[in-house]
Amino acid sequence: MRTILKILKYIFIFVILIVIILIGGFLYYSSRLDYKIPKIVNVEVYDKNGEKFLALNNDSKQNYVKLEDIDQDIIDAFLSIEDKKFYQHKGIDIIRIGGAIIANLTNKEITQGASTITQQYARNLFLSSNKSYRRKIEEIMIAINLEAKYSKDEILEGYLNSIYFDHGIYGIEDACLFYFNKHAREVSLAEAATLAAIPKGPVYYSPIKNPENNEKRRFLILDEMFEDGKITEYDNYAAKSEKLEFYGKLDRIEDENAPYYQDLIMKELEKLKIIERYDDVKVYTSLDLKLNEITLAAIEKYFPANSDLEIAIYAMDPKTGDVLTCIGGLDYKESTYNRATMALRQPGSAIKPFLYYAALEHGFTPATTFKSTKTNFYVNGNIYAPTNFNDIYPERDVSMAYAIAVSDNIYAIKTHLFLGTDVMVDTLKAFGFSTPINDNVSLALGTSEVYLSELVQGYGRFASLGKEIKPVYITKIVDSKGKVIYEEKEKIMQKYSQDNCFILSETMTNVFDNRLAINISTTGAQIANKLTRKYAGKSGTTNTDNWMIGYNENIVLGIWTGYDKKKFIENAEVRFIKHIWAEIMENYLEGEGECWYEVPDNVISIKVNPTTGLIAKANEYRKDLYFKADNLPWYIFN
Repeated sequence: MRTILKILKYIFIFVILIVIILIGGFLYYSSRLDYKIPKIVNVEVYDKNGEKFLALNNDSKQNYVKLEDIDQDIIDAFLSIEDKKFYQHKGIDIIRIGGAIIANLTNKEITQGASTITQQYARNLFLSSNKSYRRKIEEIMIAINLEAKYSKDEILEGYLNSIYFDHGIYGIEDACLFYFNKHAREVSLAEAATLAAIPKGPVYYSPIKNPENNEKRRFLILDEMFEDGKITEYDNYAAKSEKLEFYGKLDRIEDENAPYYQDLIMKELEKLKIIERYDDVKVYTSLDLKLNEITLAAIEKYFPANSDLEIAIYAMDPKTGDVLTCIGGLDYKESTYNRATMALRQPGSAIKPFLYYAALEHGFTPATTFKSTKTNFYVNGNIYAPTNFNDIYPERDVSMAYAIAVSDNIYAIKTHLFLGTDVMVDTLKAFGFSTPINDNVSLALGTSEVYLSELVQGYGRFASLGKEIKPVYITKIVDSKGKVIYEEKEKIMQKYSQDNCFILSETMTNVFDNRLAINISTTGAQIANKLTRKYAGKSGTTNTDNWMIGYNENIVLGIWTGYDKKKFIENAEVRFIKHIWAEIMENYLEGEGECWYEVPDNVISIKVNPTTGLIAKANEYRKDLYFKADNLPWYIFN
């Protein structure tokens, strides 16, 4: 018997030594890990006029709140239900872990976790929520590592800001705002217990989705707080008797301030790696909140009610490339998908200015004529039979100026084939289009899909009279000490013919002049009476897409509308788009001058009949068309 006791004694000592060695090795290895709580970088974002429109912590719109700004009842509620010994342990609670291991072995599955607040925070930051022994060991090691490097208050603050509260809400401040429309320092005891009840099972314990479940756990938490001496018996009774009202939405003021543009800024900051490299920063952008407000008002005024149509709007300053506004859809809360920068759609006739720029480069003028009549084109052995709008044709020779004004498809295809289809492909690539371009006869009518943002950028290069402008979202970033750490200084080069860009721009003003009409109105005639200054413009219509893009020297504005599922659009559905465009342009430029261009030195004007391109006869409409001095119409020399 004595021998057996002696053997058991040695076995016990051996087991204890093994356990000590394992624990020691575990603790040593844990201390060697290098896990860090992410630093919080506060980012303030301003529009071009210095008005703040967005505040971020790191790369998130989630509100981050300091521990001292969190009500003590919230802190006590979480400590009582989640981790009573939080301020005593070093990251793990051995007794709770032992109890959990016994329970799990008994049930032959992981039913209890016994995670401390530090472990939960480690899981939120670095691990998945899958239940496994390996994840639990990793969680413990990371928790020990964090406790060795950070104070309890730092860990508790990070934990409360990282918890998920259902309904897409993370962090205690946003949870307080969502459920009660209060800040974290303002909630009552009952509200604090309500919030502390949710993280154990966010859906199951949501007081909005499952109020009875939340109430049971809320009462449990209040009882635990009473047992821990955090509240009095009266406090417990009063909190259980309080009738709670739930708000159920998160009203961030920033959500109303150009949310699609905000997403673009966040992507730019990610590219620049600002969050990783700097502390608190101020970001200055090219957004114009005034234009954004004008745009939203125009949409509200003209957009059809109860429609499934979507809309996208994109505007640039052609002198700098500054992106002045970007609206990617009708309702950001319904869909964060940015149709201005992410949706590929057929531009229809809105692509034609690039064809006519190429034509000018190859010797055409605004007076160059083709006969517009119903035509079958034989291309590579196949018949291609485009039609004009409503199958209407002038049945005579018409000028480029006329073709642009009424968007004549026959003239466009004749120009396209005369130049060679590869010419337009090369021109589109030269103007910055990165999307695939199909080299075919229908390219001139806009069958290759493009992004609205790319189309506006291309028009912006016309509007800049040939400069290679690129979209600019962030103009400058300064650190907390006011030092400039980033500034947009890219030199804007002259890339395209200034003369031809001016001539094209002047010719595109004819879309608003219905005196060029023969038997069909010019495409901008319906809004011509709304315009008080000179604009170049072009519309585009396909079965599924509708576009209006135009500019002067101060702004280029593009609008698209259509169905996300590319349903066919009825003509009556899209008449509003040009009115939105006119409303925005006029209101934005109110108080400005003409905002048009000076005539380049090598360009001259000649008064002609703009429809025929010939010298006007008696009683015919005449106006200035513009020509390069070395490429004048033949009749000038007769």
